[in-house]
Amino acid sequence: MSEWIEGLPWLPAIGFMWLVAIVRSSLIYGLGRLAALGGNRFAPLRALMAHSLYQRAQAFVSRWGVLAVPACFLTLGFQTAVILTTGLTQMPLARWLPAMLVGSFIWGLIYATVGLSVIWLWLQNPLVGLGALLLLLALIFTIRAVESRFVPSHQPKELT
Repeated sequence: MSEWIEGLPWLPAIGFMWLVAIVRSSLIYGLGRLAALGGNRFAPLRALMAHSLYQRAQAFVSRWGVLAVPACFLTLGFQTAVILTTGLTQMPLARWLPAMLVGSFIWGLIYATVGLSVIWLWLQNPLVGLGALLLLLALIFTIRAVESRFVPSHQPKELT
């Protein structure tokens, strides 16, 4: 399948990745909506939502509202937590759907261009790919260190 994606022209590749993001985020949002119906009675869901990642996602959605949805598509790992939170809090579809379409398009654009290029680089020359990965990790570590120093911590309210 990777050869098929790599062989696609830019626009179909972006469209394919956009569709993947739409399906994935819609399923996660839908699971969140379903869980909201009886989630407080489901212990594994309560435990999941008590995890620090989901606590940060709740605070992020509370602070930024519908803008949190397209913004989360620029992150790794945090995206699922934010989308699940929007489903659990039952963000109205009239708000969530346009925000998700914009965010998933951004994700598809990035993944179809930069993402596939990085994968191709890694396969062609693993040492250069490893160097790029180490540089990215150093950048992430630096950003997190600066954020933790200058951004106050917000404690989100517990889901009831």
